[in-house]
Amino acid sequence: MERFDIAIVGAGPAGCRAAWRMARAGARVAMIDGSHPREKPCGGGVTRRALDLVRDAIDCRPIEAVPIRGATFEHGSRRVEMTFDDGPSASPGLVVATRARFDAALLAAAIEAGATLVAERVTDVARDDEHWRITTRSRAVRAGWVLGADGPNGLVRRRLSRPFVRADLSIATGFFVHGVTSPDIAVAFEDDPPGYLWSFPRRDHLAVGVCAQADAASTARLVPLASQWIARNVPAPANLERYSWPIPSLREATLKREDPSGPGWMLLGDAAGMVDPITREGIFFALLSAEAAADSLIEGGVDPAAGYASRIHPAIYDELIRAARLKARFFNPHFTALLIRALEKSAAVRAVMVDLIAGRQPYRGLRRRLLATMEVKLMFEMLRG
Repeated sequence: MERFDIAIVGAGPAGCRAAWRMARAGARVAMIDGSHPREKPCGGGVTRRALDLVRDAIDCRPIEAVPIRGATFEHGSRRVEMTFDDGPSASPGLVVATRARFDAALLAAAIEAGATLVAERVTDVARDDEHWRITTRSRAVRAGWVLGADGPNGLVRRRLSRPFVRADLSIATGFFVHGVTSPDIAVAFEDDPPGYLWSFPRRDHLAVGVCAQADAASTARLVPLASQWIARNVPAPANLERYSWPIPSLREATLKREDPSGPGWMLLGDAAGMVDPITREGIFFALLSAEAAADSLIEGGVDPAAGYASRIHPAIYDELIRAARLKARFFNPHFTALLIRALEKSAAVRAVMVDLIAGRQPYRGLRRRLLATMEVKLMFEMLRG
């Protein structure tokens, strides 16, 4: 049986970043995943703050990122266009990465740092004396720590914590639209079910999808919304490739009780519910959780698991709780219509929205900044309740 200091189940952004950090620190690290790198059914937006976290590992590697020039927001028949104006010499606030290439760059960096890739699917995770036994169909590894970075329905969470209930998940479904792309993103707010549709450009295709809370929607209800948007906005004929994926979208109460670590284990990224409940963006939080896990394990101490929890609650969960509080009002049709009108007439509100999308504006301070725009009705709706 192969022995490692740390076994990471999942080789997406969180798992690879944690592996890169700890392998460089001298730990024996195994990444166990039979599926990565792969094209993930998501928008693929990577904010500047997320890229800044991993530039030291992937700056020299091609990720086929598309810089975003602007955004279009729609609600019913109303439509607002905005530009992402970062100045001629600044790097873009938001790029859209081909996830297969982005994940491959992170994986290659981790392997070059000394981490071992076990390219197989994990079938069991169990405690063996003071160590973990992680089993695949053909082999087993033994490790002192196990990190679950295998997504919201991953085996590590189901074995060591609790599975997410439907009310804490979103359905994301739509199409890769091959042969067409754009320098802009598009967002269309949906009232029934409450959620939004996105179109994000990749190098040679669009990722068009719709997401809504899983207890309020079904794939059968969402797919026609994506199909109709494509028919209105994409020249025919288009080569469509269907996708569907669960995304954590935790409620405030769930976030407050979430416990992402315990004796000998930690959960990272999506497996720990670290996704913005409004935008459903999770790459930055996944990478941030990897940094926190690596810091806690490298520093050691009496209880690295407790150290990890103490890091991520103020850095990640507190921000997600603010988003969860705002979410119900954000997707209310009255608030959405008010937001679109404010975007139409106020450059200051447009600047706030651009910064929110690009990750420059956290939810902490959002109300105060909107108040400064003098959009009193919008502020009243945000503060109500």
